[in-house]
Amino acid sequence: MRFSFLLALFLSTGLLSAEESKDELFLLPYFLGNGETGVYFACSTDGLNFEWLNDGKVMMPAPPWGDESLTRDPSIVYRGGVFHMVWTTSWNSLSIGYCSSTDLNTWSTPQKIDIWGERTDARNTWAPELMWDPDKEEYLILWSSTVKAEFDDQDGSEDMHGYDHRSYASRTKDFKVFTSPELFFSPDPECSVIDPYLALDNRNTVDPTDDRWVMVIKHEHKPERGGKNLRLTFSEQMQGPYHTKLGPPIVGANTSIVNQMGEGPTLFKRGAVWFLYWDAPGSEHSYCLATSPDLLTWTNRSSEMSLPAAQMRHGTVLVVPATAVSPMLRQNR
Repeated sequence: MRFSFLLALFLSTGLLSAEESKDELFLLPYFLGNGETGVYFACSTDGLNFEWLNDGKVMMPAPPWGDESLTRDPSIVYRGGVFHMVWTTSWNSLSIGYCSSTDLNTWSTPQKIDIWGERTDARNTWAPELMWDPDKEEYLILWSSTVKAEFDDQDGSEDMHGYDHRSYASRTKDFKVFTSPELFFSPDPECSVIDPYLALDNRNTVDPTDDRWVMVIKHEHKPERGGKNLRLTFSEQMQGPYHTKLGPPIVGANTSIVNQMGEGPTLFKRGAVWFLYWDAPGSEHSYCLATSPDLLTWTNRSSEMSLPAAQMRHGTVLVVPATAVSPMLRQNR
């Protein structure tokens, strides 16, 4: 009864059409604890009420890679009938994990990608985000790292945790060959930033020339220095360059929407509505949601969400065809 009522309410707001709710699913891969057990999944028909897949059991177990066996920050792209997933392998590694699946139930043998190659100047490789670039026909992987030169420049941009993160990128067409890491984004004025995520803003017009790309990213400084919140910046092209001056905080610390640390964002547009999901560890919400018609005015929807587990950590919400997820996995016995 409660699920049906909330779904009807959600549809009445115009956030999701009846046809969209019928044919598509919001899929949420996530981890628990420190990411030592593997990747879990939940799904939703309305973007608010999520249920377990596979009765809440781990669906992609952590690989036996010693000190690089974590499965933190899973990010997935669904393309051509295949789920491609990347994740963080440890707090201080130079690698990322990768595997794929056609049904979410059976996964390819996990690969540990030594994404930095011969470079040894990076201290970490955090929260890889996987995206498909339709113009260049390649997969783009973004992540956050502190490299020695940035940390040693004494410009005051380091964060409270002893890091000085910037966004780095690698490209691949087949998940076998990866380009060397390149600096993707550094803000001006400089500050430590993590968790970049890109989304297309089609502006709801017939003219594609006014389309733009938006990046949401976490300002990593202390709240007293304006950080621990999510901000936006824009570009005419998916792979940049993005405006180096970040916009004001929209959710997280120093805002009216879940006024404490916010990280791990996912941003996408459904019809005329923007969905921003993010993780707010330690808050009353296991996961958060805000919506917007214009990327300027945001409405907090976090208290309306229903989630199957407490403190679900840094996943990436994606919308997939309902037929891509087996009904058997969606049964909660």
